[in-house]
Amino acid sequence: MTGPVALWCRLGAGLLAGAIAIGLNTVALKLADYVPLATAHGGLLRLVSLWIGPVLQQTGIAALWLALGGPPANTPPFQTGFHLAVGLAMAVVYVVAIEPVLPRPAWLKGAIYAAGVWLLNAVVVLPLTGEGFAGSAHLTPAGMLWYAAAHTLFFMTLALLFARFSPRPPRPISRGGAGEVFTG
Repeated sequence: MTGPVALWCRLGAGLLAGAIAIGLNTVALKLADYVPLATAHGGLLRLVSLWIGPVLQQTGIAALWLALGGPPANTPPFQTGFHLAVGLAMAVVYVVAIEPVLPRPAWLKGAIYAAGVWLLNAVVVLPLTGEGFAGSAHLTPAGMLWYAAAHTLFFMTLALLFARFSPRPPRPISRGGAGEVFTG
């Protein structure tokens, strides 16, 4: 299978893997709240809000969003929706741009993607929101570790499930010649 059909099949597999992965990640982060243990919740949303929020206000998009019944950005429903949307977007990026060029096996692809995104978050996103490197301004080492583990859970689950769900090229069928085992 090649071309657009293969891409759509890969995207479907990636979105399914991403949905399961972001579900597990969300549960892991919510469990930290019950410990209680603060983790780096919402750093990207805070950064996006700082940069895009004023533009959305000035253009009326924020008011339109609320008029249409969308939840305000500072509420748990919006924050959870944003978290889920970012997870699915990361799954699409994985399928289209990351997975095809990373070395095999799938667990290594997930580990590399996790490390890259974690570094971006720790070095850029959280410091720009005043949280310091990896959230160190407000998080305990345990909170940073829990966040890193939940983050890694997402990327490892995404990579492993995508490898399981994604379409593979058809295998040649053995005809059971001398010393061969019939597989088809």
